[in-house]
Amino acid sequence: MKSFFSYTALFIVLAVSIFSCKKDDNDGATTGTPVIKYVRITDPKAADSLVVGAFMGSLVAIVGENLQSTKELWFNDQKATLSPTYITNKTILVNVPSTVPSQVTDKIRFVFTDGSELLYDFKVNVPAPLLNSIDCEYVPDGGVVQLEGDFFFEPKVFFTDNLAAEIVSISKTALSVKVPAGAKPGPITIQTNFGKVKSRFLFRDNRNILLNYDGQNHETWTAPITAANADPSMLGCDGSYVLFKHNSNGAWQWTNELTMQYWAPRGRGRVPVATGSLNDLTLKFECNVPQEWKDVRMEMFFGPFAEDHGRDAAGTAMARWKPWKNGPFKTNGWVTISIPLTEFKYGKDDSDTDEIGTRKIENLSNLTNVTFMLFGPAAGTNPIKVAIDNIRIVQN
Repeated sequence: MKSFFSYTALFIVLAVSIFSCKKDDNDGATTGTPVIKYVRITDPKAADSLVVGAFMGSLVAIVGENLQSTKELWFNDQKATLSPTYITNKTILVNVPSTVPSQVTDKIRFVFTDGSELLYDFKVNVPAPLLNSIDCEYVPDGGVVQLEGDFFFEPKVFFTDNLAAEIVSISKTALSVKVPAGAKPGPITIQTNFGKVKSRFLFRDNRNILLNYDGQNHETWTAPITAANADPSMLGCDGSYVLFKHNSNGAWQWTNELTMQYWAPRGRGRVPVATGSLNDLTLKFECNVPQEWKDVRMEMFFGPFAEDHGRDAAGTAMARWKPWKNGPFKTNGWVTISIPLTEFKYGKDDSDTDEIGTRKIENLSNLTNVTFMLFGPAAGTNPIKVAIDNIRIVQN
Protein backbone atom coordinates (compact mmCIF):
# COMPACT_ATOMS: atom_id res chain seq x y z
CA MET A 1 0.00 0.00 0.00
CA LYS A 2 1.39 3.43 -0.88
CA SER A 3 2.17 5.95 1.80
CA PHE A 4 -0.49 8.49 2.68
CA PHE A 5 2.13 11.14 3.33
CA SER A 6 3.72 13.53 0.85
CA TYR A 7 6.46 12.29 -1.42
CA THR A 8 9.95 13.62 -0.87
CA ALA A 9 11.21 16.73 -2.60
CA LEU A 10 13.43 14.56 -4.80
CA PHE A 11 10.43 12.58 -5.96
CA ILE A 12 8.59 15.77 -6.77
CA VAL A 13 11.51 16.90 -8.88
CA LEU A 14 11.39 13.58 -10.74
CA ALA A 15 7.68 13.97 -11.26
CA VAL A 16 8.14 17.49 -12.56
CA SER A 17 10.67 16.18 -15.03
CA ILE A 18 8.37 13.39 -16.17
CA PHE A 19 5.50 15.70 -16.88
CA SER A 20 7.62 18.51 -18.37
CA CYS A 21 6.32 21.00 -15.86
CA LYS A 22 8.63 23.83 -16.82
CA LYS A 23 7.38 27.38 -16.97
CA ASP A 24 5.92 28.47 -20.28
CA ASP A 25 7.06 31.72 -21.88
CA ASN A 26 3.68 33.28 -21.10
CA ASP A 27 3.44 32.03 -17.50
CA GLY A 28 2.64 35.48 -16.22
CA ALA A 29 -1.01 35.29 -17.24
CA THR A 30 -3.66 32.89 -18.39
CA THR A 31 -4.20 33.18 -22.12
CA GLY A 32 -7.55 31.45 -22.40
CA THR A 33 -10.30 29.45 -20.71
CA PRO A 34 -8.95 26.87 -18.25
CA VAL A 35 -9.35 23.27 -19.43
CA ILE A 36 -8.59 19.99 -17.59
CA LYS A 37 -7.49 17.14 -19.85
CA TYR A 38 -6.61 14.40 -17.36
CA VAL A 39 -4.96 13.54 -14.04
CA ARG A 40 -1.83 11.40 -13.85
CA ILE A 41 0.07 9.49 -11.18
CA THR A 42 3.51 10.97 -10.52
CA ASP A 43 5.22 7.65 -9.79
CA PRO A 44 7.82 7.24 -12.56
CA LYS A 45 7.02 3.51 -12.73
CA ALA A 46 3.42 4.35 -13.61
CA ALA A 47 3.89 7.62 -15.44
CA ASP A 48 1.50 6.64 -18.21
CA SER A 49 -1.35 5.88 -15.80
CA LEU A 50 -4.35 8.19 -15.97
CA VAL A 51 -6.53 8.15 -12.88
CA VAL A 52 -10.04 9.15 -11.88
CA GLY A 53 -9.27 8.95 -8.17
CA ALA A 54 -6.41 8.71 -5.67
CA PHE A 55 -5.85 8.00 -2.02
CA MET A 56 -5.49 10.76 0.55
CA GLY A 57 -1.99 12.20 0.61
CA SER A 58 -1.12 11.00 -2.89
CA LEU A 59 0.81 13.28 -5.22
CA VAL A 60 -0.93 13.76 -8.58
CA ALA A 61 -0.33 15.81 -11.71
CA ILE A 62 -3.30 17.68 -13.17
CA VAL A 63 -2.74 18.29 -16.87
CA GLY A 64 -4.66 20.83 -18.97
CA GLU A 65 -4.42 24.32 -20.42
CA ASN A 66 -4.54 27.84 -19.00
CA LEU A 67 -4.11 26.70 -15.39
CA GLN A 68 -1.57 29.33 -14.30
CA SER A 69 -4.09 31.53 -12.49
CA THR A 70 -5.31 28.74 -10.19
CA LYS A 71 -5.35 30.16 -6.65
CA GLU A 72 -7.34 27.46 -4.81
CA LEU A 73 -7.88 23.76 -5.31
CA TRP A 74 -10.50 21.77 -3.40
CA PHE A 75 -10.95 18.00 -3.27
CA ASN A 76 -14.52 17.55 -2.08
CA ASP A 77 -14.70 20.07 0.80
CA GLN A 78 -10.99 19.87 1.68
CA LYS A 79 -8.63 22.58 0.48
CA ALA A 80 -5.32 21.44 -0.98
CA THR A 81 -2.00 23.14 -0.34
CA LEU A 82 -0.67 24.74 -3.52
CA SER A 83 2.91 25.73 -4.28
CA PRO A 84 3.39 28.36 -7.03
CA THR A 85 6.57 26.50 -8.03
CA TYR A 86 4.48 23.58 -9.24
CA ILE A 87 1.75 25.48 -11.09
CA THR A 88 2.11 26.23 -14.79
CA ASN A 89 -0.35 26.95 -17.56
CA LYS A 90 -0.31 23.26 -18.46
CA THR A 91 0.27 21.35 -15.20
CA ILE A 92 -0.41 21.45 -11.48
CA LEU A 93 1.40 19.14 -9.06
CA VAL A 94 -0.55 18.75 -5.82
CA ASN A 95 -1.04 16.38 -2.91
CA VAL A 96 -4.56 15.14 -2.33
CA PRO A 97 -5.57 16.42 1.16
CA SER A 98 -5.04 13.90 3.96
CA THR A 99 -8.17 14.94 5.86
CA VAL A 100 -11.32 12.87 5.45
CA PRO A 101 -14.01 14.93 3.66
CA SER A 102 -17.21 15.82 5.49
CA GLN A 103 -19.12 16.39 2.26
CA VAL A 104 -18.30 14.07 -0.61
CA THR A 105 -18.84 15.63 -4.03
CA ASP A 106 -16.35 13.49 -5.98
CA LYS A 107 -15.12 16.70 -7.62
CA ILE A 108 -12.00 18.81 -7.77
CA ARG A 109 -13.00 22.48 -7.59
CA PHE A 110 -10.61 24.98 -9.18
CA VAL A 111 -10.82 28.62 -8.11
CA PHE A 112 -9.00 31.16 -10.32
CA THR A 113 -7.76 34.65 -9.62
CA ASP A 114 -10.60 36.25 -11.60
CA GLY A 115 -13.17 34.53 -9.35
CA SER A 116 -14.21 31.92 -11.90
CA GLU A 117 -14.42 28.24 -10.97
CA LEU A 118 -14.15 24.87 -12.69
CA LEU A 119 -15.28 21.42 -11.55
CA TYR A 120 -13.62 18.16 -12.54
CA ASP A 121 -14.79 14.63 -11.68
CA PHE A 122 -12.35 12.97 -9.28
CA LYS A 123 -12.72 10.60 -6.31
CA VAL A 124 -10.69 10.77 -3.13
CA ASN A 125 -10.23 7.18 -2.06
CA VAL A 126 -10.52 6.75 1.71
CA PRO A 127 -9.34 3.31 2.85
CA ALA A 128 -11.65 0.90 4.64
CA PRO A 129 -10.72 0.39 8.30
CA LEU A 130 -7.98 -2.03 9.32
CA LEU A 131 -8.22 -3.99 12.58
CA ASN A 132 -4.93 -5.51 13.67
CA SER A 133 -5.14 -6.37 17.35
CA ILE A 134 -6.94 -6.22 20.68
CA ASP A 135 -5.22 -5.72 24.01
CA CYS A 136 -7.23 -8.42 25.79
CA GLU A 137 -9.64 -10.93 24.26
CA TYR A 138 -11.32 -11.62 27.61
CA VAL A 139 -13.00 -8.54 29.08
CA PRO A 140 -16.23 -8.61 31.12
CA ASP A 141 -19.39 -6.79 30.09
CA GLY A 142 -18.97 -3.10 30.83
CA GLY A 143 -15.18 -3.34 30.64
CA VAL A 144 -13.14 -1.45 28.06
CA VAL A 145 -11.13 -3.06 25.25
CA GLN A 146 -8.40 -1.35 23.25
CA LEU A 147 -8.39 -1.96 19.49
CA GLU A 148 -5.41 -1.13 17.27
CA GLY A 149 -5.50 -0.63 13.50
CA ASP A 150 -5.89 2.26 11.10
CA PHE A 151 -8.39 4.48 9.27
CA PHE A 152 -10.86 4.65 12.15
CA PHE A 153 -12.89 7.49 10.62
CA GLU A 154 -16.19 7.93 12.53
CA PRO A 155 -16.42 4.19 13.14
CA LYS A 156 -19.15 2.02 14.53
CA VAL A 157 -18.13 -1.11 16.44
CA PHE A 158 -20.16 -4.32 16.66
CA PHE A 159 -19.75 -7.52 18.61
CA THR A 160 -21.36 -10.87 17.68
CA ASP A 161 -25.03 -10.70 16.63
CA ASN A 162 -24.58 -7.08 15.55
CA LEU A 163 -24.40 -5.89 19.15
CA ALA A 164 -23.27 -2.25 19.08
CA ALA A 165 -20.52 -1.05 21.41
CA GLU A 166 -20.10 2.39 22.97
CA ILE A 167 -16.95 4.19 21.83
CA VAL A 168 -14.98 5.62 24.75
CA SER A 169 -12.09 7.22 22.86
CA ILE A 170 -10.90 7.33 19.27
CA SER A 171 -7.95 8.24 17.09
CA LYS A 172 -7.05 7.32 13.54
CA THR A 173 -5.22 4.19 14.71
CA ALA A 174 -6.72 3.32 18.11
CA LEU A 175 -10.16 2.75 19.57
CA SER A 176 -11.36 2.21 23.12
CA VAL A 177 -14.82 0.66 23.34
CA LYS A 178 -17.02 -0.52 26.17
CA VAL A 179 -18.03 -4.17 25.96
CA PRO A 180 -21.84 -4.25 25.64
CA ALA A 181 -24.01 -6.25 28.01
CA GLY A 182 -24.64 -9.73 26.67
CA ALA A 183 -21.53 -9.82 24.46
CA LYS A 184 -20.78 -13.29 23.10
CA PRO A 185 -17.64 -14.97 21.79
CA GLY A 186 -16.84 -14.11 18.20
CA PRO A 187 -15.21 -11.54 15.91
CA ILE A 188 -15.46 -7.78 16.32
CA THR A 189 -16.56 -5.68 13.34
CA ILE A 190 -15.61 -2.06 12.65
CA GLN A 191 -17.60 -0.13 10.05
CA THR A 192 -17.06 3.33 8.59
CA ASN A 193 -18.55 5.18 5.64
CA PHE A 194 -15.71 3.75 3.58
CA GLY A 195 -15.99 0.04 4.35
CA LYS A 196 -15.89 -2.47 7.17
CA VAL A 197 -13.55 -5.08 8.59
CA LYS A 198 -14.10 -8.17 10.74
CA SER A 199 -11.35 -9.19 13.14
CA ARG A 200 -9.31 -12.33 12.56
CA PHE A 201 -9.07 -12.75 16.33
CA LEU A 202 -12.12 -13.75 18.36
CA PHE A 203 -13.37 -11.85 21.36
CA ARG A 204 -13.55 -14.29 24.31
CA ASP A 205 -11.99 -16.92 22.10
CA ASN A 206 -13.34 -20.25 23.39
CA ARG A 207 -11.70 -22.56 20.86
CA ASN A 208 -9.62 -25.44 22.18
CA ILE A 209 -9.31 -24.26 25.77
CA LEU A 210 -6.75 -26.48 27.50
CA LEU A 211 -6.91 -24.86 30.96
CA ASN A 212 -9.31 -22.25 32.30
CA TYR A 213 -9.01 -22.89 36.07
CA ASP A 214 -12.79 -23.02 36.41
CA GLY A 215 -13.04 -26.80 36.01
CA GLN A 216 -10.23 -27.44 33.55
CA ASN A 217 -7.40 -27.48 36.07
CA HIS A 218 -3.77 -28.53 36.54
CA GLU A 219 -1.93 -30.42 39.28
CA THR A 220 -2.90 -28.96 42.65
CA TRP A 221 0.59 -29.08 44.17
CA THR A 222 1.93 -26.62 41.59
CA ALA A 223 1.04 -22.92 41.17
CA PRO A 224 -2.24 -22.32 43.03
CA ILE A 225 -5.59 -21.44 41.51
CA THR A 226 -6.84 -18.05 42.68
CA ALA A 227 -10.48 -16.98 42.81
CA ALA A 228 -11.44 -14.09 40.57
CA ASN A 229 -12.09 -11.66 43.43
CA ALA A 230 -9.35 -12.85 45.80
CA ASP A 231 -6.90 -10.06 45.00
CA PRO A 232 -8.33 -6.54 44.43
CA SER A 233 -5.14 -5.52 42.62
CA MET A 234 -5.70 -8.08 39.85
CA LEU A 235 -9.32 -9.19 39.62
CA GLY A 236 -9.87 -12.11 37.26
CA CYS A 237 -10.71 -11.45 33.64
CA ASP A 238 -12.71 -14.68 33.27
CA GLY A 239 -13.23 -16.35 36.62
CA SER A 240 -10.39 -18.04 38.49
CA TYR A 241 -6.79 -17.99 37.30
CA VAL A 242 -3.44 -19.58 38.08
CA LEU A 243 -0.99 -17.41 40.00
CA PHE A 244 2.79 -17.73 39.83
CA LYS A 245 3.87 -15.96 43.00
CA HIS A 246 7.00 -16.02 45.15
CA ASN A 247 8.97 -13.52 47.19
CA SER A 248 12.14 -14.36 45.32
CA ASN A 249 13.24 -16.21 42.24
CA GLY A 250 16.85 -16.86 41.34
CA ALA A 251 18.78 -18.87 38.78
CA TRP A 252 17.66 -22.44 38.08
CA GLN A 253 15.24 -22.63 41.00
CA TRP A 254 12.58 -25.29 40.44
CA THR A 255 9.84 -23.95 42.71
CA ASN A 256 6.39 -25.54 42.92
CA GLU A 257 4.66 -22.15 43.21
CA LEU A 258 6.34 -21.04 40.00
CA THR A 259 5.46 -24.20 38.05
CA MET A 260 2.13 -25.10 36.41
CA GLN A 261 1.81 -28.72 35.27
CA TYR A 262 -1.18 -30.33 33.60
CA TRP A 263 -1.16 -34.13 33.29
CA ALA A 264 -3.69 -35.44 30.77
CA PRO A 265 -4.17 -38.85 32.53
CA ARG A 266 -5.76 -36.93 35.41
CA GLY A 267 -7.52 -34.49 33.09
CA ARG A 268 -9.24 -34.80 29.74
CA GLY A 269 -7.45 -37.97 28.72
CA ARG A 270 -5.44 -38.86 25.65
CA VAL A 271 -6.44 -35.80 23.64
CA PRO A 272 -3.73 -33.92 21.73
CA VAL A 273 -3.16 -30.32 22.73
CA ALA A 274 -3.93 -29.32 19.13
CA THR A 275 -4.21 -30.60 15.57
CA GLY A 276 -2.98 -29.03 12.35
CA SER A 277 0.18 -27.45 10.99
CA LEU A 278 2.59 -25.72 13.37
CA ASN A 279 2.72 -22.78 10.96
CA ASP A 280 -1.02 -22.20 11.43
CA LEU A 281 -1.27 -22.52 15.21
CA THR A 282 -0.69 -20.10 18.09
CA LEU A 283 -0.60 -20.57 21.84
CA LYS A 284 -2.70 -17.87 23.51
CA PHE A 285 -3.48 -16.96 27.09
CA GLU A 286 -4.45 -13.96 29.19
CA CYS A 287 -1.83 -12.56 31.52
CA ASN A 288 -1.68 -10.01 34.32
CA VAL A 289 1.64 -8.82 35.75
CA PRO A 290 0.92 -6.16 38.41
CA GLN A 291 4.53 -5.74 39.55
CA GLU A 292 7.70 -5.57 37.51
CA TRP A 293 8.99 -8.90 36.22
CA LYS A 294 12.71 -8.39 35.64
CA ASP A 295 14.37 -11.74 35.24
CA VAL A 296 14.09 -15.53 34.80
CA ARG A 297 12.34 -16.76 31.67
CA MET A 298 9.10 -18.72 31.59
CA GLU A 299 9.52 -22.05 29.83
CA MET A 300 6.50 -23.57 28.10
CA PHE A 301 6.34 -27.05 26.64
CA PHE A 302 4.04 -29.95 25.89
CA GLY A 303 4.63 -33.55 26.94
CA PRO A 304 3.44 -37.05 26.06
CA PHE A 305 0.55 -38.83 27.80
CA ALA A 306 2.05 -39.56 31.23
CA GLU A 307 2.10 -38.38 34.81
CA ASP A 308 5.36 -36.54 34.28
CA HIS A 309 6.41 -33.01 33.34
CA GLY A 310 8.25 -34.23 30.23
CA ARG A 311 11.00 -31.60 30.33
CA ASP A 312 13.67 -34.26 30.13
CA ALA A 313 11.94 -36.33 27.47
CA ALA A 314 13.94 -36.80 24.28
CA GLY A 315 13.10 -34.18 21.66
CA THR A 316 11.05 -31.89 23.94
CA ALA A 317 10.73 -28.50 22.26
CA MET A 318 10.01 -25.53 24.45
CA ALA A 319 9.26 -21.84 24.07
CA ARG A 320 11.13 -19.33 26.18
CA TRP A 321 8.96 -16.38 27.08
CA LYS A 322 11.06 -13.40 28.16
CA PRO A 323 8.83 -10.30 27.99
CA TRP A 324 11.34 -8.42 30.15
CA LYS A 325 14.10 -8.83 27.56
CA ASN A 326 14.13 -5.11 26.71
CA GLY A 327 13.33 -3.91 30.22
CA PRO A 328 11.13 -4.77 33.22
CA PHE A 329 7.72 -6.09 32.16
CA LYS A 330 4.48 -4.95 33.79
CA THR A 331 0.92 -4.86 32.49
CA ASN A 332 -1.92 -2.46 33.16
CA GLY A 333 -4.43 -5.19 33.87
CA TRP A 334 -5.07 -8.28 31.75
CA VAL A 335 -3.62 -8.64 28.26
CA THR A 336 -3.68 -11.42 25.67
CA ILE A 337 -0.35 -13.04 24.85
CA SER A 338 0.24 -14.89 21.56
CA ILE A 339 3.16 -17.25 20.93
CA PRO A 340 3.29 -19.09 17.56
CA LEU A 341 3.97 -22.82 17.90
CA THR A 342 6.94 -22.30 15.62
CA GLU A 343 8.57 -20.55 18.61
CA PHE A 344 8.68 -23.89 20.43
CA LYS A 345 12.21 -24.51 19.19
CA TYR A 346 14.55 -24.83 22.16
CA GLY A 347 16.00 -27.92 23.82
CA LYS A 348 16.52 -27.93 27.57
CA ASP A 349 20.29 -27.61 27.17
CA ASP A 350 20.32 -24.90 24.49
CA SER A 351 22.28 -21.79 25.43
CA ASP A 352 20.26 -18.93 26.85
CA THR A 353 21.71 -16.66 24.16
CA ASP A 354 20.68 -19.04 21.35
CA GLU A 355 17.96 -17.36 19.29
CA ILE A 356 17.70 -20.17 16.71
CA GLY A 357 17.20 -23.29 18.83
CA THR A 358 17.86 -26.95 18.10
CA ARG A 359 14.37 -28.43 18.37
CA LYS A 360 10.88 -28.21 16.92
CA ILE A 361 7.60 -29.90 17.71
CA GLU A 362 7.70 -33.09 15.64
CA ASN A 363 4.26 -34.61 16.24
CA LEU A 364 1.46 -32.72 17.96
CA SER A 365 -0.75 -35.81 18.04
CA ASN A 366 1.56 -37.37 20.68
CA LEU A 367 1.48 -34.36 23.00
CA THR A 368 -1.21 -34.11 25.69
CA ASN A 369 0.43 -32.51 28.74
CA VAL A 370 1.16 -28.82 29.37
CA THR A 371 3.83 -27.20 31.54
CA PHE A 372 4.58 -23.54 32.26
CA MET A 373 7.45 -22.86 34.64
CA LEU A 374 9.79 -20.04 35.61
CA PHE A 375 13.20 -21.64 35.24
CA GLY A 376 16.55 -20.55 33.89
CA PRO A 377 19.49 -18.23 34.38
CA ALA A 378 19.10 -15.02 36.36
CA ALA A 379 21.11 -11.88 36.91
CA GLY A 380 19.69 -11.50 40.38
CA THR A 381 16.85 -12.52 42.68
CA ASN A 382 13.53 -10.78 42.28
CA PRO A 383 9.91 -11.26 43.41
CA ILE A 384 7.44 -12.79 40.97
CA LYS A 385 3.70 -12.22 40.57
CA VAL A 386 2.29 -13.42 37.24
CA ALA A 387 -1.36 -14.44 36.70
CA ILE A 388 -2.44 -16.54 33.68
CA ASP A 389 -5.84 -17.71 32.41
CA ASN A 390 -7.47 -19.43 29.43
CA ILE A 391 -4.55 -21.35 27.95
CA ARG A 392 -5.50 -22.37 24.42
CA ILE A 393 -4.02 -23.28 21.05
CA VAL A 394 -5.93 -21.84 18.08
CA GLN A 395 -5.64 -21.25 14.38
CA ASN A 396 -3.83 -18.03 13.43
